[in-house]
Amino acid sequence: MTYLGLPLSLCFALAACSDKAADQKSAASPAVVQKQKITSSVDRLMQWPEKDLRMKASKAVIEQRWYKPTGDSALEYYLALKRKLNAPDESVDTALTDILPYAVIGMDQAIANFDDKEALRLESLIRMADPNAPALARVKSDLEKMKTRQAQAETDKASAEQLAAENEAKAKEDAAKAKEAAAKKAKEAADREEQQTTSTVPAPAAQQVVQAPPTPAQQAPAPVQQAPAQAAPAPAAAKSAPVAVKTPTPPYPPSALAAGTKGEVVAEIVISGTGDVIGVNIISSSPRKVFDSTVQSTVRRWKFRGNGETTTIRRTFQFN
Repeated sequence: MTYLGLPLSLCFALAACSDKAADQKSAASPAVVQKQKITSSVDRLMQWPEKDLRMKASKAVIEQRWYKPTGDSALEYYLALKRKLNAPDESVDTALTDILPYAVIGMDQAIANFDDKEALRLESLIRMADPNAPALARVKSDLEKMKTRQAQAETDKASAEQLAAENEAKAKEDAAKAKEAAAKKAKEAADREEQQTTSTVPAPAAQQVVQAPPTPAQQAPAPVQQAPAQAAPAPAAAKSAPVAVKTPTPPYPPSALAAGTKGEVVAEIVISGTGDVIGVNIISSSPRKVFDSTVQSTVRRWKFRGNGETTTIRRTFQFN
């Protein structure tokens, strides 16, 4: 499918489809199915009357909105029409045949830009239009890799959210324990102060005894008692290592991917006390200067749960 232009006559022909026939079909069946489970943009558009779908599709063609924005493109309107009619329709089939090459180009561009979400969205639309489209077989390997990355990203996101929830719960528990310990300590101090106040009572003036001046022997200074040595303060507990919160994988550089270049980068990562990456130093890379930039730019966006002090870690990145 290499034909990329739609004749102007086709645009006007699509826009001038018989409203009378559309009205008859709309009257013969319900226009909106309220209880239908909506799972995609095409499912949502199927809730529209056939007449509205044809009008929207024709307008999208004239404005050259072939496959985006999502939910408002010619490809999605015609796919919704095809599924809604559930019967052959020459105008719809012709429009899909002419629009499909644009979607294939968009999918190829999304794959080249590592835009997994857009590539998989277009793959789904192309498959709806033509399950046997040659482009799907051509990029099958790339799409499988993208699906794997998407699944891994969702898993990492769920793990990060769970870890954040656990850390938040632990922080609340530690704060409650610290508050309880502080209250207990304050109460003990208050009790000691009250006990000292009640036990220290001065003697009455009438009972005071006037002692004679001390003899020379008694005037000898008493030996000075040394205060007991204070115990050395306990060493501070070692702080825990920073916990990873968001650590996306550096993307494969398109030029290296196209050339089939493989390699490895060892980086030293400096993390601030608040969990931000403040330095990425390349220790070694093979081949040199091929993957350094993508590692540095990606790792600088990493986020950790800080431990209050600067920490340095080392990571190895494989590009295979």
